[in-house]
Amino acid sequence: MEEKREIRSELIKKRDAISASEWEDKSKAIQKTLITSSLYAQADCIMAYADFHGEVGTLMIVENALLEGKRVFLPRVLDNFTESRMEFYEITTTGELVKGYKGISEPIGNRQRAFNMKDFDGKTVLMMVPGVAFDKRNFRMGYGRGFYDIYLSNKPGIIKCGLCFSMQILDEIPVTENDIKMDICVSELTTKEELEEVSARFLRK
Repeated sequence: MEEKREIRSELIKKRDAISASEWEDKSKAIQKTLITSSLYAQADCIMAYADFHGEVGTLMIVENALLEGKRVFLPRVLDNFTESRMEFYEITTTGELVKGYKGISEPIGNRQRAFNMKDFDGKTVLMMVPGVAFDKRNFRMGYGRGFYDIYLSNKPGIIKCGLCFSMQILDEIPVTENDIKMDICVSELTTKEELEEVSARFLRK
């Protein structure tokens, strides 16, 4: 879709133009807002990502989750002539990450550590989702490969939290029936009160 390509190109340029200090300050603010939320506090499992190409940083979230004893999973992409897909694997330290798809830090991919939704039946699973653009309806636009949309298509139990800078949030982006909507989007402008209000419906009774 031409409109999607134009939006994607424009926002990647804007994100690339953010200075290193601005990126760090805003990434820290976003992560701090999430870490101090009730939703994060009660999450048994954190599914994060290793930031790439100016995406909102996640290292603070990953390290905090590991320190608090939460189970932490990061994505690994398998992309070759026969298949193209993404899976999540558990890590117990950031030292277990290696350079993988497009130079992104990924878990090694031990099958015994693959994420299985059945292991978290009745528990809270919170996923941090990167993206190029989001809108005020919580729809997301990625890089065009559909890795997250495909992965999440049969996992409704995962709470999906889009992490983004405020300049990535548009009034509305074009979507298709295959695009997965986020449950929550958090930017540097999101207040703790706003996040608590939105996340309340996910809290355990």
